[in-house]
Amino acid sequence: MEKLYFVIVEAALEPVPREIANHPSVVSYARRRGKKPTEVLLDRSYHHTAMLNLEKAWKRGRPDITHFTLLEILGSPLNKSNYVETYVQAQSGHIIYVNPATKLPRIYERFKGLVEKLYKYPVVESGGRVLLKLEEGSLRDIVERVNPDVKILLSEDGLQMKWSEIGEKITMYKKPMLILGGFPRGDFEEETKNNADIMISVWSQPLEAWTVASRILTILEYYILNMK
Repeated sequence: MEKLYFVIVEAALEPVPREIANHPSVVSYARRRGKKPTEVLLDRSYHHTAMLNLEKAWKRGRPDITHFTLLEILGSPLNKSNYVETYVQAQSGHIIYVNPATKLPRIYERFKGLVEKLYKYPVVESGGRVLLKLEEGSLRDIVERVNPDVKILLSEDGLQMKWSEIGEKITMYKKPMLILGGFPRGDFEEETKNNADIMISVWSQPLEAWTVASRILTILEYYILNMK
């Protein structure tokens, strides 16, 4: 394996939508943050009441899932060994490129502030390097950009495999793409499933996204970094 493409798909990451921007809970939260309502991220912890009538509300308003999962990926030995390239496909209709060298804030509120800034100014640079870049796009756009050898969707509904079999399956390709859900509840959209070549399950029951990412990375490190 030369490069692993990790995509957090359908991520529950988006600015507050305009249809609930005038809700009292949103307005008061934004005022405390010193921002306009549409400039803050939708967060169920603060906007639960406002979200009750939103379309597919059960899949939205959880930026923490993306935060925790990115910390797992970026902090992994495999990423630090330059094997990983990471993208986020957000429910807002955007994709975010995450440079492997990016050091994200560990504190959740600071992470939200960084992403809110990214939605306003779509590129974060340091020392001439692009660390984060946001642009409109879909999973298909990411696939066309990186041209992976295989696209593997990680889901509890996928083919149940032993971890050793998962490691062998993924590492047989030069440029595999792993697609991981970044939403709290519900199923993947049909468009996401249609973009996958195979669905694999690492466990028979649902797991948190960051747990799946951690297990997959550990499996691959065992094979690729000679950690036997």
